Amino acid sequence: MGDDVELKITITGGLYSGKSCVAKVISETMDYTYFSVGELQRKLAVEKGMSIMEYNDYVFHNNLDYEVDNKTIQIGREKDNFIFDARLAWYFIPDSFKIYLKVEIDIAAKRAMTSERGKSEKYNSRQEAKQRIIERRRLEISRFKDIYNINIENDSNYDLVIDTSHVTVEEVIEKILEKVRSVI
Repeated sequence: MGDDVELKITITGGLYSGKSCVAKVISETMDYTYFSVGELQRKLAVEKGMSIMEYNDYVFHNNLDYEVDNKTIQIGREKDNFIFDARLAWYFIPDSFKIYLKVEIDIAAKRAMTSERGKSEKYNSRQEAKQRIIERRRLEISRFKDIYNINIENDSNYDLVIDTSHVTVEEVIEKILEKVRSVI
């Protein structure tokens, strides 16, 4: 990558689609800064003297999504050469290259049962994981429609859509890098 090339990449997608894993590898490969809403929320929680769970509860009950939204917008305006792993970064950073990763629900549930993050969710069965993933996604779709009037499942929102269900992480990364390099 040339030093004069400036690119903003946002990545989102379904639960257990591989967003964070892929985003971290892309950031390392391209020598880009990695941002994530999870990390932003942890930073804001520390600033408020709260745990991440307390902060999430605080945001939900006080309708304070705008704090994270404003930080995302600020990063989009002030920075270049980054990849941002977040549900709505594509929306708040409209000049970014927008990536959406899809995954079939049965594959997502299987990944949930074996991933570190999934283990922390303490699913008792693959069926329970599947139901909770479906419910969480339903709530996200509804919430983002209500708050922002956007449909996060509309593929036309994104520059690149990849179904990660039956491909390796390496194949996903290769597809993304090929596409990104073709636009810079």
